[in-house]
Amino acid sequence: MKAFLSFAESPPAKDSFTVSPDRKMAVGPLFLMQEMLVGFNKDILDWKYTMIMPDGTVFGATGGRNSAAMKFCRECHNGAAPEQDAVMLLPEESHVN
Repeated sequence: MKAFLSFAESPPAKDSFTVSPDRKMAVGPLFLMQEMLVGFNKDILDWKYTMIMPDGTVFGATGGRNSAAMKFCRECHNGAAPEQDAVMLLPEESHVN
């Protein structure tokens, strides 16, 4: 049983930003994580990872363009506790309503 809601219809997206050595901030990549059908890729627990650059180009997507470059997503997310199904969320007590 999955510990979290299924994101199949609306994959979670995580925005990001960068900070240069001179402390200037800029928009970073958008990261998407989409739960796929069982059998999509058991090595990554049937998740699809996609990274979209600030200019709108797709840097990589699991099973698609530049798939090998998305290895870092799998390496990190597969380290989550099994009951979390590779999803990493902040503890509920840190949520702001």
